[in-house]
Amino acid sequence: MTSAVAPATAVEALARVDALRDTLSAGAETADRTAGFPRQGIDALKESGLLSAAVPAAYGGAGLTAPALAELAMRIGRHCSSTGMIWAMHQLQLACLAPGAESRPLLADYLRTAAAEQHLVASVTSEVGIGGNLRMSRAALVPVGEDCLLEKHATTVSYGEQADSLLVTARRDQQAAADDQVLVLVLRDQARLRRTGPWNTLGMRGTCSAPQHLQAVVPRGQVLAEPFSAIAARVMVPLSHILWAAVWTGTATDAFRRAVRFSQVKAARQSGAFVPDPRLGRMHATLTMLRAEVRGLAADFADSRAAEGAPRDLTVPANALKVSASEESVRVAALALEVCGMAGYSEEGEFSVARHLRDLYSGRVMIANDKLNAVNTELLLTGEDFLD
Repeated sequence: MTSAVAPATAVEALARVDALRDTLSAGAETADRTAGFPRQGIDALKESGLLSAAVPAAYGGAGLTAPALAELAMRIGRHCSSTGMIWAMHQLQLACLAPGAESRPLLADYLRTAAAEQHLVASVTSEVGIGGNLRMSRAALVPVGEDCLLEKHATTVSYGEQADSLLVTARRDQQAAADDQVLVLVLRDQARLRRTGPWNTLGMRGTCSAPQHLQAVVPRGQVLAEPFSAIAARVMVPLSHILWAAVWTGTATDAFRRAVRFSQVKAARQSGAFVPDPRLGRMHATLTMLRAEVRGLAADFADSRAAEGAPRDLTVPANALKVSASEESVRVAALALEVCGMAGYSEEGEFSVARHLRDLYSGRVMIANDKLNAVNTELLLTGEDFLD
């Protein structure tokens, strides 16, 4: 059992991440080489109280808002892409849980436990037979006395085998339509997970996102009252794209750092006049744009949550950010590879960007960009002005 004090401020949280730089970086290489969970890095984040960053202060967490979470995701992503993505997805689950705790004592108690013991929360939204559609489920809750039975065949469950709990989407009941979904908290001792396929991928290997078959029996009090459609639109979709983009931007930033350092070493060794590589300027410009986009949407998300009345619909800008970050971060890493040459192509050494490039390619398939562009095109054709 871990007992850690959450950081009091965003500045303190960033300082704690910086203190873990060497630990996170070392874990990145091991996780990538073995396709294993980055235990070293996640344990270090737990011990620093950083897993409860998104838990409201009322429940013992740091209560950090989206802008602070995005900065932390960028910082962690610089050192280990897989650890950064795990941390980001975990914070997203906490953000989805927190509003529901106001009307569900079991959820409130769990958030207190999660903050005190630094629980890791995973997500089970994918499912066989739904074509990657977040807003559809085949699995349904089945009443069993005062409890509910849930069975689901998921195509990917990131770090599910290492998580302390799971947030699972399912139809409200057996008669409900595919899009009439709820979100269910499943604790580790309530779940039976069985891996149904391998995990041996090009990148983001440490996320351990193997397919799983889930069976669970949970109290009704662990079913969130708010429809999943509302949670997805208000929290899950915009915040996931903000935090994912932040991780990718952080990873690309480290690739850029390696390219700059390579150029500095090359200049020091060169006896004649050194001509600076203009690709460094292009990379810096792209990263400046990405950081501004992440920070801007994170601020909009925080403002929307704080405003009275219905929150602003951020679907279009969130989708646009995800597409932009997943594509532009790869371009930065590819330029870093060109600058570093064979030293960047190598899987080893201080100038290697091989892992960075492989990890960043995952962004295009984490909800396919074509699907998001199709959604945005349909919304834009409604005639509303999304450029304001």
